[in-house]
Amino acid sequence: MYRRNGTAELAKLMFKNSGNDEKLKQLLMDNYSEDSLETYLHSKDPLLGRAAGFALRLIGTPKVIPALVQALKNKDRGIRYNAEYALWAIWSQSGDDTVDAMLENGKKFLKDEAYQEALEQFTSVIEAAPNFAEGYNQRAIVHFMLEEWSKAVRDCKQTLSLNSDHFGAFAGMGHAYLRLGKIDEAIEAYKQALKINPNLISIAETILRLRNLTKNQ
Repeated sequence: MYRRNGTAELAKLMFKNSGNDEKLKQLLMDNYSEDSLETYLHSKDPLLGRAAGFALRLIGTPKVIPALVQALKNKDRGIRYNAEYALWAIWSQSGDDTVDAMLENGKKFLKDEAYQEALEQFTSVIEAAPNFAEGYNQRAIVHFMLEEWSKAVRDCKQTLSLNSDHFGAFAGMGHAYLRLGKIDEAIEAYKQALKINPNLISIAETILRLRNLTKNQ
């Protein structure tokens, strides 16, 4: 069984089935538990940690979020990267296939810059699943693109009330505060995003620029 030989077999399984997420997902579910992948995520072997992070992107549930948040501070860049993408994948799962499909449709509208359609879709997600944080986060992005800064802040705050680890919502709130001219609030939101995910280099650079700006005023 794959589970008996973590390092070599997990890497082999993932390499042989790369490009076929559905098949790989089923193989992972058949051969690995979330607990074992969580253990591998914190392995001293960076290749095993990276493989575990990628695997959790496919089969992870909210149970492993604390471990993934912790992995955002791992010294290995690959582990940090895969942990971040695993978090986004898990955050996009409401537990209801219909709601998840609506969320994905909204993301497609957003990508196509069909903002009104995206707004309506994410609002429908929120109405169907009012405790699903990602619905509010995605709608906050639409409000930002529509230059509705205060509405974006409000949806970011609602996201964070449901998911306090959501570094994306903190970053988004910082962007909206910046547009509103609320520099101190923007810096504080950015700092919270970095506290959770120190890999947000552009956010760190923005904080430095804002601090220099306020010093020179």
